[in-house]
Amino acid sequence: MKFYDFPAAPSPRKVGLFVAEKGLQVPTVTVDLRARAQLQPQFLTKNPAGTVPVLELDDGTCLTESLAICHYLEQLHPEPNLLGADAKEQALVLMWNDIQTLEGYTAIQDVLRNTHAVFKDRAVPGPTPYEQIAALADRGRQQAEAFFDRLETRLGHSRFIASERFTYADIVGFVYFGFAIRTLASDPSAARPNLKRWSEGIAARPAIKGAG
Repeated sequence: MKFYDFPAAPSPRKVGLFVAEKGLQVPTVTVDLRARAQLQPQFLTKNPAGTVPVLELDDGTCLTESLAICHYLEQLHPEPNLLGADAKEQALVLMWNDIQTLEGYTAIQDVLRNTHAVFKDRAVPGPTPYEQIAALADRGRQQAEAFFDRLETRLGHSRFIASERFTYADIVGFVYFGFAIRTLASDPSAARPNLKRWSEGIAARPAIKGAG
């Protein structure tokens, strides 16, 4: 198999940290998003959406979307378990994946793609051009604040996001937390002690530190 990656982007970073926590070695190809390599015909044959990550299997099947790739890898390498040990925990991991992606990542991405000059006429990922809309960036900032407030409350009741142990939901949250720091130019944990405790704990994990 082969993993098509761009480590600075949030979606493939989730897979990269998942692989690191699993202790796996997966051959990796870096797709230079800054050079728009993801929009070149050769890559579009692997993912017509023109996004990373992509996991290309030995039979030529190309898996896209972080959660699908991580699910596949967990089926091959079930330990350490990261997607839930039983039906309830699995559901909580999936639930918090969706909450964080829809309420957090989407909001932060709206800020980035509707303000940064590099995304002029590329406000939505993929090969179809879309104009930037300033109002979406303003709304995204508000939504991001509401999302981190929700995470702060959750982490006041639970050591980790989905359950009382580290799971994929924490990888997702940690990646979005870092994405917010870079995009919003502020630390969401500055006035949120539960978020601060959690984020520092995740950052100190050996696999996370080793992945960079």
